[in-house]
Amino acid sequence: MLSDEDVLAAVQRGLKQRGEPARTLRRVEAKITRHLLLEGEIVRCIESREEKPQLHRGPVDLSERPQYETDIDEHPIPAPRDPADRVTHTLVRRGTVRDRACDACGNGRTQCGRCRGAGDIPCEPWTACETCRGLDSCRRCDGTGRRTREAPDDEPDKDERVTCAMCGAGDAACAACRGRGRQKCARCEGKSTRTCPACSGDGTAACDRCAGTGRLVTWTEGVVEWRPHTDTIAPAADIPFRAGRQARERGDWTTVEASGERAAPPPDTATEVTRLLTPRLRPHPGEITRRISVRHLSVARVTLAEHPHRVFFVIPTAADPYVVRVSSPRRVWQFAAIALAAVACLVLVSWLVG
Repeated sequence: MLSDEDVLAAVQRGLKQRGEPARTLRRVEAKITRHLLLEGEIVRCIESREEKPQLHRGPVDLSERPQYETDIDEHPIPAPRDPADRVTHTLVRRGTVRDRACDACGNGRTQCGRCRGAGDIPCEPWTACETCRGLDSCRRCDGTGRRTREAPDDEPDKDERVTCAMCGAGDAACAACRGRGRQKCARCEGKSTRTCPACSGDGTAACDRCAGTGRLVTWTEGVVEWRPHTDTIAPAADIPFRAGRQARERGDWTTVEASGERAAPPPDTATEVTRLLTPRLRPHPGEITRRISVRHLSVARVTLAEHPHRVFFVIPTAADPYVVRVSSPRRVWQFAAIALAAVACLVLVSWLVG
C-alpha cells in the first residue's frame, strides 16, 4: 500500500503534467481515504453420501467396484485435489450382493399377456370395403343379393363396375368387393383368428421382472458425490467506473491463494483482506475441501481544498503510481442540474412557439 507521502507526490506529478503550478502538497491540505479492491473466488467441494437398494436384471459383474463396510458415512475417501472437479463414486456394501433365479418366471419366459398363451387372437374376418365403404357396393342389390331396383338408364361410372357376385347384375358392382360391400380381413385372410403380434405365435414373452434373463442380482449401493460450489468475490462499487477499470488494467495486485480442508489466508496477508474474507470462509454443509484464489489492491482517494470539483484516485502500479482524475459528486450534480434546466427551457420555448 502506498504511503500518504507517495500518494501526495503522485497527485502533485499529475497536476504538474496538466500545467498546474508546481508546488509541494502538504498532508494537511489533502483528505486521503483508502479503498480496498478485492476480487476472486472461493471454490468449495461439497460432498453428499447416500445408500440405496439396487436390482439388476440378469448377471452383472460388480467385482471392480470398491466395497465399504456397514456405514457409507464412515467410509474414508480422500478429498479431491481440485475442488472444482465433479465426481461420483459408486460403491457396494460388503455382503449384500445376492444372485438368484427370477421368482416370477424361473427361466426368463412367461405366458403372453395378450393371447394368454394361445399364440393367436380373435379377428374379424371381414372389413368394410375401403373403396365403396358398403354404401355403393351394387347399384341393383346394395350387397344383399336381392335386386331391389332397376338398372339406371345412365351409368356414369360403368367402366369401373363389374358383375355383382351377390345378385349377378352386370356392370353394377364395386370392382373392389364385387357387390359384397365388404372384403376379407387382410390380417387374418378371413380365418377369424390371427397370429398374436406380441409373441409372434409362441404363446410366451420375455419376463418383465428379469428382462428375459431368468436371473436377478440385488445389492446395497453407496454413492458418494462431489460437486463444486463457487463463491465469486467482486470489488465493491464505491469508486467510479473509470478508476476501477484503470485499477484492473494497470494495478499492481497482490495475490492470495490457499487450499485445503479449512484453507485460510496465509499469516502474511493484509489484516483488512483477512477481515473481509473471514465471513466468507465459514464452512458450508457437506464441505470437505476448498480453494481460495483472490487478489487485492488498495486505491487511495484524494480530495484537495483548492480543487473542490476534482477527485484524484491514485493506483499502485509496478512502476510509478497512476492517477485518475474525475469530477466530484457535487460537480456531477451541478452539471446534471444545468442539463435539466436547459431541457426545461427548450420544452418551454417549444410550447410557447407552438
